Amino acid sequence: MNSPTTNIQVTLKAAITLDGKIATDRGDSKWITGESARLEGHRLRSQHDAILVGINTVLKDNPSLTTRGIPNGRSPTRIILDSKGRLPSDSKVLEDDGVQVIQVIGNEINPATIKSGKNVEILRAPSTHPEPLWLLEQLEMKGMRSLLVEGGAKVHGSFIESGCVTRLQLFIAPKVIGGQSALSWCGDLGTNLIADATDWKILSVQPLDQDFHLIAEPVESS
Repeated sequence: MNSPTTNIQVTLKAAITLDGKIATDRGDSKWITGESARLEGHRLRSQHDAILVGINTVLKDNPSLTTRGIPNGRSPTRIILDSKGRLPSDSKVLEDDGVQVIQVIGNEINPATIKSGKNVEILRAPSTHPEPLWLLEQLEMKGMRSLLVEGGAKVHGSFIESGCVTRLQLFIAPKVIGGQSALSWCGDLGTNLIADATDWKILSVQPLDQDFHLIAEPVESS
């Protein structure tokens, strides 16, 4: 995997089962991992300049995307990929807590029609769906140096496909959901042959109570 030129460190994080699922076929996902793994996830948030999720994650889970349980931990800038401008005005990510929010919309949406809250910046992409590399360029111009991507599956897939992910952090629970309709942590990458699959180097696997924390980085292709 050849990494594009960018100074932003992109970490992709997911809590998954042994069979790679992030939710059941009914969308139930709380909680896959235990408290220790979730606390480590909050530690990751506090170590990054920004945290990013897709609009489907917001609509389904309504996360706050704040840092909790970490002494002196700071909450990173919240970035929502929202091509069609569907972010509800009562979403927790729009809570007036002094943390900047960046709502990234597609070029088919008029920014003037977006009802943004306090500390919310509307960023309009030059394409229908914001591309990861374009977004990283925008964040770099804002002085950001690290980004934590927390999903969902399509967002994970788009960032991996773009080749910009520098670190993969998976929190793996000893559970098996099974089924083809249960959502996996990574969306379609268009991989038809095993030889075309992206390669990763496992840096460490550490137990976190009943769960495991796996850290990997992409293997650079020659």
